[in-house]
Amino acid sequence: MTPGQAIALQRTAGNSAVRQAVGENGGTGLKTPWAARTSSKRTQDDVGIERGESPPQQQQRVDKEQQATRTTRSGRAGTSVKGKEKAEEPEEIGNPTLQFTSRYVGARTQTLAGSQEIGFEQDATLRRADGMTTPAADAYDFWQEVTDENRQIAPSAVNYRPKTTKRGWVVDGPFRPPYNTDDGTIVNAADHITFNDSPGFSGSMRMTNGYWLCSYEVRFRWKVRRKLGGRFTKNEPFWTSDEMVHRVDSTFDPQNPDAPAQITATAAGNRTWSVALPN
Repeated sequence: MTPGQAIALQRTAGNSAVRQAVGENGGTGLKTPWAARTSSKRTQDDVGIERGESPPQQQQRVDKEQQATRTTRSGRAGTSVKGKEKAEEPEEIGNPTLQFTSRYVGARTQTLAGSQEIGFEQDATLRRADGMTTPAADAYDFWQEVTDENRQIAPSAVNYRPKTTKRGWVVDGPFRPPYNTDDGTIVNAADHITFNDSPGFSGSMRMTNGYWLCSYEVRFRWKVRRKLGGRFTKNEPFWTSDEMVHRVDSTFDPQNPDAPAQITATAAGNRTWSVALPN
């Protein structure tokens, strides 16, 4: 699968489909727990540029009964104008709450000839401020970022020598606006948005015969801002959470390669943040 095909599949079907496709076609190379952007071309989304629209040549007349609303940086959901009547006071966009829970759901031992699922489950829920009626998806831009590092032995390794792979911070797949709920990884309710994620080596990407995961560390963080409107970008201003870290270690004995070994896994745990939105 080419990087372009992986990106297209990720956009339409989510991370799980990409992991499955990569797992079926990955050969004996290192296994990849999640699909990061691999294209070298810098897109507008990478550099944080928002696509604008050319202004109309002349102002269109607005029907007396039509209302125009817009989203502003001031934290107000919109401004309604009806004829010459006084504009209604828009709802103030208050500070939301972000709750994170996680757990390890993988195997407890590893064997070189086995087939182990080594992964985590986690949920990140952004809940709108108390008393608000504006839907959370209309009030906030909420997105997830991830980075990871792993050491693993592949079937092609010489003398069971592990290889280290590192990847920098990227926006994590579908966990960003617009909040696509088609594959079940995102819950978009009136009062909250939840990201349901399963990072690690599981499903089609599990550690199968000939592979050994020596260590794995994956870090997550979340960013929130009042909704800017229009196309999503990574522009400031935004609030950033602390980093949450999952880690796995399993010692391989090259003198006794058939022996099983314990998997030591530490989930990131649970946290709740009171988000302080920047102006």
